[in-house]
Amino acid sequence: MAPIEPKASEMTEQTNNTWYLVNVRSKKREVFLKYLKIAIQQNQLQELFVDVRSPQDTIYEDIVLMNLSNFRNAYLHLQKIECFQAIERKPLPSAQVNRMLGIG
Repeated sequence: MAPIEPKASEMTEQTNNTWYLVNVRSKKREVFLKYLKIAIQQNQLQELFVDVRSPQDTIYEDIVLMNLSNFRNAYLHLQKIECFQAIERKPLPSAQVNRMLGIG
C-alpha cells in the first residue's frame, strides 16, 4: 500500500513534509532554479514540487532543498532540468532542514 501524502490544507509547518537534498552544478544554483521554475509552470507541477528552498549559508551554495509529494515523478522531471546533478534518495529529517535554512 502506498503511503498517504498530506493534503495542502494539512500542511501547517514547512518542514513537516518530505524534504530532499538536491545537488546542482557548481555555481549554477540560480540557473537551475530559473529553469526549474519554468518547468513547474509549463508542466503544471505545483503539486509535485510543494516547496523549493535555497539555504543561505555559502557552504550550501550548490544545494537546493525540495519538498516533494512524489520522489519518483519529481526525479524524472529533475533529470531534464539544466544544471541538475543528483538528488538524495533518503528524505532529510526536519531538524536538518531547519538547521540548513537557519530556522530555530
